Amino acid sequence: MVSRSKLGLGGHSFIEPLGNDPKAPFDEQCDIVTSCLDHGICLMDTTYYQERIALGTILNKLQRREEARIMAWNFFKERGKEAELVGFTPYQSHHVDIMLSELQSEYVDVLVIHSHNDKKKLRQELELASQWRLEGKVKEIALGMVRREHLELLPDNHPISYILAPYNFFNQSSAVVFAEAREMGFKVCALSPFVRGWKLREIADDPAYAADILLRWVAAQDVIDHVIVSMRRREWVQANLESMARGPLNSKELLKLNKFREVNL
Repeated sequence: MVSRSKLGLGGHSFIEPLGNDPKAPFDEQCDIVTSCLDHGICLMDTTYYQERIALGTILNKLQRREEARIMAWNFFKERGKEAELVGFTPYQSHHVDIMLSELQSEYVDVLVIHSHNDKKKLRQELELASQWRLEGKVKEIALGMVRREHLELLPDNHPISYILAPYNFFNQSSAVVFAEAREMGFKVCALSPFVRGWKLREIADDPAYAADILLRWVAAQDVIDHVIVSMRRREWVQANLESMARGPLNSKELLKLNKFREVNL
C-alpha cells in the first residue's frame, strides 16, 4: 500500500488562469490525477468553482473518488461572471449542496472557510459547517488564508482541524501562526510554495531547478503537514515527488535563494 504523501495537488492545475502554462487537455488532467493517487498524493485542493467541476469530472471518469481527499473553498459561480475567478462568499445554507453537485460527490473531505475579521459572520459559518458535518456532507473543517488574529476569533468549541495560508521562502510571514496553530492541535497546509509559477525564471535560468529548491525548502519545515502544488503536466508529478525525496536544501542551494532575496529586497 502506498503511503500518503506530504504533497497535495492544487486545483489551479485544472484552470487556465494563475499559471504560466496552458491548461492541460482533459486526458492529461486525468493522467495527472491518476499519477497523484498512484503515488499517495491524495489531498486535492479546489479553490474556485471551476476547479471543483473539473476535479469532480475527472474523479468520476476515473472512478477513484474514494481515494481522494478533496478540499473545497467558498468561491462560487456568480451570475454574469461565470468565466471569471471571483472573490470568496461567506457560506450560506445552500452552498454545500452546490459544492457537492459540482464535485459529483456525497461529501467534502475538508471544507475550507476563507478567513475574515467579522466575528459574528465567522461564527455563523462555523455553525453551518458543523451542521453539515453532522449530516455527513463534510468530514473535516479548515480555516484558509489565516493570520494570527483569525485564530483569536475562534470560539472555544470551534470545529476547525486544518489551517491554510501562503508560505514559501520569500514569504515566511505565516511561520508564527503556523507554529501556534500546531500547538493548538491543527494540521497545517502551506500554499503557493513557488510564489507563482511565472516567478521561477526570476530565481534561476532553469525553472525546474528553482521549483525543486523552493519545494524542498517548504517541505523540510517541521511545522508543515502538507504543501499544495499545482501540476499542469503529468511529468511534474514525478518531478515533485523526486524533489521531496531529495530532502532539505544543502548549503549551496540555500545560499542561492538567500542571494536572490538580497538582490530583490
